[in-house]
Amino acid sequence: MNQCRCISERSFCHVTGITLTVFWWILALAGTPNAWGGSLALEAEVLEGSDGLVLPNASVESIRYAIVHHANQEDRTKLSEWLRTHESAPVSFVTREGTFHYGVLRRIKHCFGRGLLVYAYPVRLHEKDIVKLDLPVEPEKN
Repeated sequence: MNQCRCISERSFCHVTGITLTVFWWILALAGTPNAWGGSLALEAEVLEGSDGLVLPNASVESIRYAIVHHANQEDRTKLSEWLRTHESAPVSFVTREGTFHYGVLRRIKHCFGRGLLVYAYPVRLHEKDIVKLDLPVEPEKN
């Protein structure tokens, strides 16, 4: 990392550092469930991914799927609970390349904490890939 060389650069670096810190705190707070609803953001590991499946007379070119589970041990209970309370729900996800996609995450009832992510984008998810899931949550009832 480059060190700031002059006073004006140091001031800029200091302000930039504070701005980035505030930005990350806002993102962290925005990604947690709260009274106004929102989403639960967590990482999932791909256990199995598919090539494109062509369906006759479908309105999309191909459908793909990935079987996913928690990537981090601390997210295991969160993902399992979300899957239990959302049998099948629209979600968004970001791949390791940083591309954003939509899909449907469905609970696999006989496999604890695992979900079936179905999507229609020409991106192949491979075993051991990590995707960032954005899971919708409902607002808390007062």
